[in-house]
Amino acid sequence: MQWYYAVGDQRQGPVEQAEFERLVSSGTIKSDTLVWRQGMAEWQAYSAVVGGGTTATAVEEGTEVCAVSGKRYPRRDMINYEGKWISAEHRDEYFQRMREGLGQPGMGTVPGPFGYGGFWRRFVARVVDSLILAVGGMLIGALVGGIFAVSGNLRGGNTAGIILMQVITQLLAVAMGVSYEVFFVRKSDATPGKMAMGLKILRTDGSKLSVGRIIGRYFATIISGLPLAIGYIVAAFDDQKRTFHDRIVDTRVIKTR
Repeated sequence: MQWYYAVGDQRQGPVEQAEFERLVSSGTIKSDTLVWRQGMAEWQAYSAVVGGGTTATAVEEGTEVCAVSGKRYPRRDMINYEGKWISAEHRDEYFQRMREGLGQPGMGTVPGPFGYGGFWRRFVARVVDSLILAVGGMLIGALVGGIFAVSGNLRGGNTAGIILMQVITQLLAVAMGVSYEVFFVRKSDATPGKMAMGLKILRTDGSKLSVGRIIGRYFATIISGLPLAIGYIVAAFDDQKRTFHDRIVDTRVIKTR
C-alpha cells in the first residue's frame, strides 16, 4: 500500500506502509497531516483515517484542515465549499486553482497553482531538447564513422559496411535519447528543454514517473509525431494540454512558474 501526505502545501510520496508508519512514529505525520491513498475519496487528516487510534493525537474540536495549506484553523476563520474547508488567507488561491482546472493531489488532476504547460511553451522545450540530442547524435555519428573508417569496413564503398554503420549509429542515437529522458526526468521531473521553459512531467495524481513509464513515453512520442505531428497539435485544443503520448502513458505537463 502506498501513501501520500502533505507538508504545508507540498504533496509528498508515494511511501510504502512501513515508511509511512515510521513517519507517524517520528512525528513527521501528525494528527492533522493530510494523507491519501488509493481507494480514498479525498484527502483526510491522519486522525480521521485511523479513526481516533492511539497513533494519532486527538483532533482539536472546532477546527478543520485547510484544503490548500494542510494546516488546521478554527472553523470561524474558514469557509466551507463543497465539503472542503478553506482558510481565509488561502481562499483566493483555492478558487484560482479551481478556475485553472487544478484540484488537490490524488484526486485525478495534477497539483499546482500555475496550470498545464501550453502548446508553444512545450514546442520550444522540444526544440531545445532536439538540438541537444542532435549535437549528441552528430558526435556519435562521427565516432562510429571514424571507427568504421579506421577498421577498413568502408573501403571501396562497402555497402554492407555502410548499412551496418548506419544501423549502429541509429541504435546508439535511440539509446542516447532514452537515457537522456530517463536521467533527467527521474532526477528533475523534466528534460533540460522543459526545465528551461518552466515545465515538469508528472503522473495524473502528481507523482513522479517510473523508469518504465518514461521509456514508454519516449517511444509513444513516435505516435504523436505521425502523421504530420497531429498528436502534438491536439495539445493546443485539449483542456489539459495533453498530447497523444500524454494520454497513452497517463502523464501531464505542468508549469512551475
